[in-house]
Order: sequence, then structure tokens, then C-alpha cells
Amino acid sequence: MTPSDRISRAFFIAYGVGIVLCIVWPLALQFMLGHFIIRPPHSAGDFVQELGYTFTGLSALTALFVRLRWRKVRAGFAAAPGPDRPGIVMRETLLAAALFELSAAYGIVYFALGGPGADRYSRTFIALPTIMYLVFVPRLKAWHRACP
Repeated sequence: MTPSDRISRAFFIAYGVGIVLCIVWPLALQFMLGHFIIRPPHSAGDFVQELGYTFTGLSALTALFVRLRWRKVRAGFAAAPGPDRPGIVMRETLLAAALFELSAAYGIVYFALGGPGADRYSRTFIALPTIMYLVFVPRLKAWHRACP
């Protein structure tokens, strides 16, 4: 197996796990919201709304962090020893998926606390991992370009 094949294999394994975490799981959460995850009858009010703003900021910072980390990893990827490269690809892809999945957790917390507009905002938080994963996770071609 060539080094390029090992990188491709590691990428497809990690990317597949990321798809499950950031696309399949949020779809399941969207279905469970209201059916299995029940909102309390009363709203917690302003505190939960402020917490929602914090969650929005944390989601944006997560995307920025993953983007900046990709630049750093890409710069050093060619210098990494050949046997370490598949592990780097897998680690970075899974790390991004896990960090993006935090947004779905924020959505569940917001819904459970019953903030203003809880249904709408929590569903948006739950949908964010899918969008962020598809936009910010480097594709296989980007990994191959990072390693001449």
C-alpha cells in the first residue's frame, strides 16, 4: 500500500465517522426534539437567552479554531514523517467533527432549558454541525496537496 493510499484510507474512515457524527446524528436529534426530548412548560427567560448568545459565539469560535488549525497543520504536514501522516489526517478530521458536534449539544441544552424561541433556535444549533462539517473539514484533495 502506497503512502497516498494510506492517507486516503485514513481520510475515508475518519470522514465517514464525521458524517455519522455531524450529519446522521443531528438528523436523529431533529426527530427526537419534541418527541423524546421534551421542553419544560415554563421558560427560564433572560438567562437562557444570554446563554444562547454564548452558544452562538462558541459555535463561531469553533469554526474559526478549526480553520486556523487546518492552516497550521497544512503548513507542517509535508514535514511530518510518512508513517505519521495517516494518523494526522484521522486525528484532525475527527477532532473537527467532535468540536462541531458541540453545537448540537448546545441546541439540546437550549431546548431543555426552554429559552425564548427554544424550538427554532435549538433546531438551528442542531443543524450547524452539518453545515460546519461540510464547509470547514478539508477534503482528500486538500490533504494530498498539502503533501507534495
